[in-house]
Amino acid sequence: MKLYNTLTRQIDEFKPQNPPEVKIYTCGPTVYDYMHIGNWFTFIRYDLLMRTLLAEGFKPTWVMNITDVGHLTSDADSGEDKLAAKAKREGKTAWEIANLYTKYFENGLKKLNFITPNYMPKATANIPEQISFIQKLEAKGYTYQINDGIYYDTSKFPRYRDFANLELDEIQPGARVEYNPQKRNASDFALWKFSPKNVKRDMEWESPWGKGFPGWHIECSAMCLKYLGPTLDIHSGGIDHIPVHHTNEIAQSEALTEQPLARFWVHTNHILMNNVKISKSLGNTITLEDLADKGYSPEALRLLVLESHYRSQSKFSWNSLASAQARLLRYKNFAVRRFQPTGSDQLMPPKMISYLANDLNTPKALAELEAWLDLAESKTLQLGSIENAISLIDQLLGLNLAGVKDIPGTTKDLIAKREQARKQQKWDLADALRNDLQNAGIVVLDTPNGPIWQYLN
Repeated sequence: MKLYNTLTRQIDEFKPQNPPEVKIYTCGPTVYDYMHIGNWFTFIRYDLLMRTLLAEGFKPTWVMNITDVGHLTSDADSGEDKLAAKAKREGKTAWEIANLYTKYFENGLKKLNFITPNYMPKATANIPEQISFIQKLEAKGYTYQINDGIYYDTSKFPRYRDFANLELDEIQPGARVEYNPQKRNASDFALWKFSPKNVKRDMEWESPWGKGFPGWHIECSAMCLKYLGPTLDIHSGGIDHIPVHHTNEIAQSEALTEQPLARFWVHTNHILMNNVKISKSLGNTITLEDLADKGYSPEALRLLVLESHYRSQSKFSWNSLASAQARLLRYKNFAVRRFQPTGSDQLMPPKMISYLANDLNTPKALAELEAWLDLAESKTLQLGSIENAISLIDQLLGLNLAGVKDIPGTTKDLIAKREQARKQQKWDLADALRNDLQNAGIVVLDTPNGPIWQYLN
């Protein structure tokens, strides 16, 4: 299996430390709002990575964290905690906000047919681990204290600029993170933030340095170490994580363990709508509920995601989603052939895995599937070959074709009556029965092998 490795900036042959075991960590959601399709594009690509690893015979242990504290509105060290800000706006506690949107995210994973991660740890459930991590960094001389918290001294980590090719001399104070004149370097970042004086936060904990809460970056380093050990096989995330979050993770973790944090880094690109990145801050978000209101299924969104490569800038439009839904309908109407009379032709399942194993090339995998369907639809296949193909497609792409249901017996009776009317050349009756079937959402195709029914939508 080959993957583009952000660490080496080339496509490399993926080999885990202890095959077939794979240690994989994914930066999960900050649970302060409803997930939008830009988020889901990214997470679906992580699910595809997991499916490909499994199909290739690996045994991954997948950890995806839940950020429920410490992620400030700047995505760095300035502004208010996103959950605290949302809690104020909605008149709830930060704990209530975190619980609400964590459940929403978990329900979304089910709707979109995700493989369930082995662990989904919350930042708030791992505060002792984060404090311990900071203490060890402190003992090694990587931290210092100023008026608003404990900070990591990036000048003590000579490789800090390497991962993202940062030009540290060009970072202007206040441009990348909020400037505090007490900071030693503009790139230094918070490990532990002190609670404001005379203010009671919903989420705050006692620590050796005083009451406060962890910075955003420390949770991933602490939980990677806790659940997967000092070195991951794969660390995945969005490209926007590279210059700040993942750079800071590397600095923390490698300073402590003196080992590489990850052997492979896999990053997904941005999702654009009308040539603008989809983002909550820009107010151009669309949720799964918005899609459902317009008649689109979660599987249609999943298929739309797979139509572009994870390293490309993907584009969303309602027209492209409609095309994906039409393509999905074709797949579903192939799947329903397992409920209908079959012949004796055999056809090998589509060879998609070779494309997915080459840097998750989903456009080529779908092209292979389309070509295979062109051939398959010209044949009356054995039930077993259909079932095998459906199982493989679901295993690799997560489209839940096996969940497509048979029609009721009463509808099958209408099909049989129509076929009998046609044999008796009772065309008016046959046309009337065809209209009844269409009103029930079914279209019947008359083939040399007999009638084949399909769903209209």
